[in-house]
Formats: sequence, C-alpha cells, structure tokens
Amino acid sequence: MLRTLYASPLPFTSVTSVNVATDGIASLEGEASVTEEPVRYGEDVAKVVDDSVVAPILLSTVLPTPRPGRQPTVYQSLADIQADLAELARLRVDNAYRTKQLHKIPEAMVVDRLTVCVEAARGKRVLHLGCGWPPGPLHQALAGVAAHLIGVDIAAPTSARDNIWQADLDERPEGLPLRAYEVIIAGEILEHLGNPGNLLKALHRLFPETMLIITVPNAYSAVGLEWVLKGWENVNTEHTCFYSWHTLSELLTRCGYVVCNFAWYGGPPYVAEGLVFIVKPQGA
Repeated sequence: MLRTLYASPLPFTSVTSVNVATDGIASLEGEASVTEEPVRYGEDVAKVVDDSVVAPILLSTVLPTPRPGRQPTVYQSLADIQADLAELARLRVDNAYRTKQLHKIPEAMVVDRLTVCVEAARGKRVLHLGCGWPPGPLHQALAGVAAHLIGVDIAAPTSARDNIWQADLDERPEGLPLRAYEVIIAGEILEHLGNPGNLLKALHRLFPETMLIITVPNAYSAVGLEWVLKGWENVNTEHTCFYSWHTLSELLTRCGYVVCNFAWYGGPPYVAEGLVFIVKPQGA
C-alpha cells in the first residue's frame, strides 16, 4: 500500500472538510477520492494517501515553515517526518528556549495503578474522589482494605448511601464530607474537570494535613501518539485536558502541594498510559 506524505508551503487559510479513513479505520462519511497531485490545504498541511482514501494531518506547529521559493516537501515515510522534526528541534534550542520549554523528566518506576492506591489505603481513613456510581472496581478494592472509606461522585444519590456521597467536584468542592482522612485518592478525575485548580485548592484548604494520590492519563502516551499520526485523537469524550510530568507538577505547586513521588503506569517510562503522583500539602 502506497503511503506518501506531502507538505504544502502555501500560506494557511482554511481547511475544508475531508472524509477520514486510514489503516483500516472506517471512513466517517465514506471514502474520499484522491487525484495524482496532492490538494494544497495550507501551510504545512500533510496528506496521507492510502490508495483512494485521504486523511489530512495538520502539522503547522511542528514542521518547519518552508523558505521562500522552496518546493513542497515529499515525505516517503514517517521516518522522514521524524528527521525533519529532529532538525527543527536542533535549530530552535537556544538557552532561552531550553530554560522555558524543556523540562527534564525524573527517572521513575512503572507501577500498577490499582496496587498503589490499594496499598496506600490499607488500614487508613480514606476519601475516594470520583468513585463512580455504582462504585467502580477501584472503590470496591479500597473498601476491602481501608479502615474507613467514603466515596464521592457527582452521579451518586443526593442522600448518602453506603458511605457514598454526591458532590460536584468542579463547581462546589467545599461540599465534600469533612472527616479526619489520612489519604485522599483522586484516580482519573482531574482530566474530567473544567477547573481542576479549584478542586485542588479546596482540598488543600479543607484537608491541610492529608496525603493526596492522583492518577491521570499521560499526554505523551505511545498509544495516543500512534493515533494522532493517523489523524485521530484517542481521548475520552468527557476529558478536558491532558497532563504531563511538568504540567501536573506545575498545577500542584500553584495549588499548594509538594510532589513526594511519582511513577508511570500502563507501559514503559515516558510513553506509558498514565502517571501516578503522591503529594502532600506544603508544610504538612
């Protein structure tokens, strides 16, 4: 199967709708026909041609802007694109860029997300944010080891039932049940919120001595990047953002937390499925 990638040097104007299908993914609106000459959609817009199916991939933020008079670049493989990106990265990295944009990721272990949460909760008084309704597998596992467990979910009944409370973590986090918790677990919840800082600041204010365990999807997961190169986002329809080591560390610091430890889960370091952060309030 022929796969040729074209990059256009034309000034960006707009991108018209194109049916998407690649590598065995069914087209959203049927197949699109492709002529021998690539259609020019705008600055650094690449087209992946698979027989009679075309998928546009916008690369304006990562591919070099062609020099005046430069002919359109023809990429015969993804390796060609990677080489171009490497050259762009080399040219752009000066001291100012490095200081602001590049952040060394600490070495960290790969762990089992469920095991970390369960062991942290063993014998402890635990608040579980986003426990699900009915409670999901993580909450059920926590219930088997915690000395006392309270779950919170926006979908829970309005009246407390089996230590499950309803609360809107986005808009009204102050409504959380107040107890002397030893551990708070926020598993796969921050990426669902419109204002995660609001929740973190409320937790810091309400529970200034309590350890917090957070798990989130990794912005740079191998699975996500693989889909992006096919022109698709692999993301839950309810998610509002992605987190990386730096962005989550920055958010936690702004909200008054200190990162004690972090790890990867669901794959090799750096490109794993997600991140596990263990943090505490500053001064705790």
